[in-house]
Amino acid sequence: MGITAAFNASRTGLAAVESWSEMTSSNIANASRAGYSKRSAPMTSLPGGGVAVTGYARAADARLEQAHRQEISRVAGREVVASALASHAVVLGEIDSDTGLHGRLATFQSALDAVASDPAQPALQESAVKAAVAMASTLRGAADSLALIESDTRAGVRSDVSQINETLTDIAEINRQISRENGPTERRAALEDNLSTKLDGLSEILDIRTSFDAGGRISIFTTGGAPLVENDSVRVLKFDEQTDRLSIDGVDVTPGSVGSRGSEEGRLAGRLGLLGGDLPRMQLQLDEMARALVQGFEAADDSLAAGQPGLFTDGGDAYSAADLTGLASRIAVSDAVRSDAGGGAWRLRDGVGAVAQGPASDGRRIDGYVTMLAGTTSFDESAGLGQNRTLADFAAGLIADHQQMRNTARDEAEALGAGRDAAEAARSAVQGVNIDEELQQLMLIEQSYSANATVMKTLGEMMDTLLAAVR
Repeated sequence: MGITAAFNASRTGLAAVESWSEMTSSNIANASRAGYSKRSAPMTSLPGGGVAVTGYARAADARLEQAHRQEISRVAGREVVASALASHAVVLGEIDSDTGLHGRLATFQSALDAVASDPAQPALQESAVKAAVAMASTLRGAADSLALIESDTRAGVRSDVSQINETLTDIAEINRQISRENGPTERRAALEDNLSTKLDGLSEILDIRTSFDAGGRISIFTTGGAPLVENDSVRVLKFDEQTDRLSIDGVDVTPGSVGSRGSEEGRLAGRLGLLGGDLPRMQLQLDEMARALVQGFEAADDSLAAGQPGLFTDGGDAYSAADLTGLASRIAVSDAVRSDAGGGAWRLRDGVGAVAQGPASDGRRIDGYVTMLAGTTSFDESAGLGQNRTLADFAAGLIADHQQMRNTARDEAEALGAGRDAAEAARSAVQGVNIDEELQQLMLIEQSYSANATVMKTLGEMMDTLLAAVR
């Protein structure tokens, strides 16, 4: 190798080492930054000798990224359901809880049994009325809890849809900026980091599929194939609150719908699953229990005139089949039996429609109430808890169904979380910064710098020797 070739090799080597050291330093400095993928400095040989850094190579594995994002979506969908139902589970209570729905019913039945054994005791009558009030209050509390969940869930859907559209707009802008970059520049690597972070956040809300064109621009689709971003074009996601439907350019992308082209995983799918199926069924179960109480006590009370409400009322009125929806949130004990509302607890014994007290030992109506509560009641099959059951069995089934829904979502989220964490670890092993490896790179950089500097020094000494020889 001639002096000129050796000089060129050392000069370009020092320049390459400079770029290499900058990338390594950047990797170390950004090791803990979310969304950062490590950079490397690919080198190529130059004609006539020497080397050059050809750009910024950003570590990426599309397969691992997709697998991780799928797991993110699956976990997020279960977590949002478990979180939404957590407070309702507390209000509803466990089956063996005295203050839960089943416990309140059991307490009321016991109070009625006590009145049946001694109908003349005013204290027992008052106690039974208070137990009835407590049960109606607990039923209303459970219904109000569901109403709050529905309101919060619908607000969450609106927020999710808005966030999706904003993120898609940001991604389209990143596409435009990437298309303006010439080759694997440092700026392009930073844009791709930003894009990766946006996609991770989007995956929590919506399960997505992606593809890239030759220029590095991304296209995003729902798992059903509906386009969200194509190059620089964004398709706006819309939510119809009247029907709880999602659409893109008029195409239905509602999760769980027959023929829908949407995504079945993610936070948005979890919320829409609650609105479209779970919450209406849970509400129907509570309304059916309220109906059985209102109708049952009306039928068992022969003191009532036509259209007159019984012990349990629909906000003070008799039961109307046309007003079943929301009955659990309106159920109340008749003022006629409540001493705090100007009534008298003796009407529990003599009938809510009674205008005067009857014989103190007459327990016919109390016996009828007890028999009704212990007997089989017909329930709406679509409530999903069986058609012919006792009220106690229906209440127990209702609590078990609501609690199981929350527990299942929570348990699935925990189980799927292990898969998400494993996918994240595998992705991080490929794309993340390993400080030990980067420190080893610094040692190689130091050695390379020293070698090139030594060559340059030696070349300088040789030139000095040659010049001295010709003087």
